[in-house]
Amino acid sequence: MDKNLTVYPISSGDMLSIFSNEDFGHVRIMDMSGNIVYDATILSSQNLQVDIAVLTRDTYIVEVEYGNKKTARSVFVKM
Repeated sequence: MDKNLTVYPISSGDMLSIFSNEDFGHVRIMDMSGNIVYDATILSSQNLQVDIAVLTRDTYIVEVEYGNKKTARSVFVKM
């Protein structure tokens, strides 16, 4: 987990908000087995809204890659 990355709400319904103190360039959402269920290149943004309505109830990992290739991760539960 990274203190510069905020995923809200942790127990999520249909929309997931991702915020960061740094501009991110790439965002992935993976299930706990490592399967990528969302993958997007984001141009210089510090926030993103992701529609996760199609995801099944489970725990997921959000991985953000910043422009300097540093990565940060957070976890959320799809309710």
